[in-house]
Amino acid sequence: MEQDIAFYPKDKNLHSNRIIDSKQEFTLLEKKIIYCVINQLEVTPNPQEDLFGDKRFKIPVSTFGDDYNFSALRQAVNKLATRTISGGNNKKEEAWVITPFPFAKIKNGALEVALYREAVPYFIDLKLRGYTAYQLDVALSLSSVYSQRLFELLSRFKDTGKWYVEISKLKFLLGIDKDKGYNGAAANGNLKLKVIEPAMKELAEKTDIEFNYSFQKEGRKYVSIQFDIYTKKLIKHIETVDAKADAVNVLEQVADASLGQQMVFLHTALADYQFDEKQKRKIIEVSKFTVKFVEVHSQILTGAIQVQTTQTRYMAGILRTLGWS
Repeated sequence: MEQDIAFYPKDKNLHSNRIIDSKQEFTLLEKKIIYCVINQLEVTPNPQEDLFGDKRFKIPVSTFGDDYNFSALRQAVNKLATRTISGGNNKKEEAWVITPFPFAKIKNGALEVALYREAVPYFIDLKLRGYTAYQLDVALSLSSVYSQRLFELLSRFKDTGKWYVEISKLKFLLGIDKDKGYNGAAANGNLKLKVIEPAMKELAEKTDIEFNYSFQKEGRKYVSIQFDIYTKKLIKHIETVDAKADAVNVLEQVADASLGQQMVFLHTALADYQFDEKQKRKIIEVSKFTVKFVEVHSQILTGAIQVQTTQTRYMAGILRTLGWS
């Protein structure tokens, strides 16, 4: 029996690791649609078979912002029903492939998507492989499909702080294993410059994930990559001891906001200062600068601090005491 599900977004997605560990070839917009579907699923460690019916979701087109016109959405709808997800275990000689979304349409400002009942267990059964949690608004903010996939994969291992993966497996997971640009002499260079480096920059700017990586050799050949994963709470501890009441309220609201909302606040606040892009990036990417900037800016904003010079010069002086330049 098909179940209609209205769209009431939850803060967090619980993303099945069986899906994360699969090969996918979705576009950026298609992935955003899937994030919304995952957001609406009721996942459970012991799902009952009566949950395995077809499910239909209605997602407002406005969820995807102004970057996607009707033509882009229509293209996504046309392609979504043909996309497959595949995985398995070579050692156990197991393989599977599913076409999870047999139906999609746009009507009355909403995108309707059906999840095929045979695919439902792969998305909601957390018993075998567990799940990875992340915030929906952060996932939707990403502008590259490689950033999306590395965000999922690295979020899965952020508790351990390390992920070792064979280069061939990573290319499989990213859906680029058959791409000529990622095979042959230039393969590792392209993987670094076109996939990993841009994703590393975007994840540092928009998410709680930062990472370093290194290619690992066996003999004379690079065969794997080690990812060292660091998580940052954008606003971990806000100092409010000397702030007036209005400033305290602002700081508490920022501290309680989602990571995506914190990033919007931070970028909006930075627009009030005459810092160059390198200086802004340091404030965004280094937690101690981020926290101090938000603390001081909130007090300037509410009049708790009266600036006698320009606020850019004042803020720069405060940040320099922490080593910022």
